[in-house]
Formats: sequence, structure tokens, C-alpha cells
Amino acid sequence: IGKLIKGIEMMIEIILRKRIIPYGYNSYLNEVQKMRSFLSNRTNTNTLIESVKIKSVYQSASLIAQDISFQLGNNPISFHFIFSQIVKDIPLIMPKGVEGIRICCSGRLGGAEIARTECGKYGKTSCNVFNQKIDYALAEVSTRNGISGVKVRISYSQNKKG
Repeated sequence: IGKLIKGIEMMIEIILRKRIIPYGYNSYLNEVQKMRSFLSNRTNTNTLIESVKIKSVYQSASLIAQDISFQLGNNPISFHFIFSQIVKDIPLIMPKGVEGIRICCSGRLGGAEIARTECGKYGKTSCNVFNQKIDYALAEVSTRNGISGVKVRISYSQNKKG
């Protein structure tokens, strides 16, 4: 199995948003080349790194869950602050087919002794209707207070094309 794994090419997708790269494009390419050479040397395989630009991060549940887990892991920010930031951007997306969003975060939020679950919702998110198109994602983040989980559900409108 080890020989088979070494022969398989690794693919890594780095999802970019404009906010992540504050410096120039050339320095970004240098960072990608450093990462590619590091991964190629560590795994003894050919490594391909692709940059993907996404128009709207808030149309994919997995991207929102990863974003929230990243913010909870790196910064001591409350869940309600993160949720309010997301809700500010949602009205810009609503004409594009997003009907509602529901985000739940569980664990020892804010360093509390007892774990709890906090949820926030915006718009309509009905999980009881079979013909509703819903995108669901789960992400976990390890913090100094333990493991926290993030669940995201995005409800799309019925007349969305594509």
C-alpha cells in the first residue's frame, strides 16, 4: 500500500478570497512555489496546487463552515459576532437563489465550563420538506478549550437555475 500511495499525485485546492491576500500577486506565487516544493519533498510525489476563485463564499455550506471554524480556532471571537458578519453579507446574495441559512456552533464556547449549542438563522430554512434543496456541511475545530463543532445549512429557492 505504501508504494501505491507514493505513486498517486496529490491534489490540493487552495480556496482564495480577496481578503486573504493583502500583498501582491508575485509574492503569492512565491508562497505557492514554496508550498509545492515543501509538499513534493515531504511526500516524494508530484504535487499540484490549484488556485480557485469563488464569486460568493456564502453560497456553499462547506466554505462557510470552514470559514467559521478557522475564525473560532485562530481568534477568540464570539459566535454571535461571526454570525452577524455573515448575516450582513447575505442580503447581497439573496437574489442569487439563497433563501435562508442556519448555523449552529457547539462546544465550550467562550471558555465556558459546560458545553452548549448556539444557533442562528436568517430567512427560511425548513428541513421538513422533501423537495427543498438544502446544502449541509459540518466542520470541527480544535481550540484550547476542546473541540467545537460547526453545522451549516443553506436553503436554496425552488426557482434557482443551475
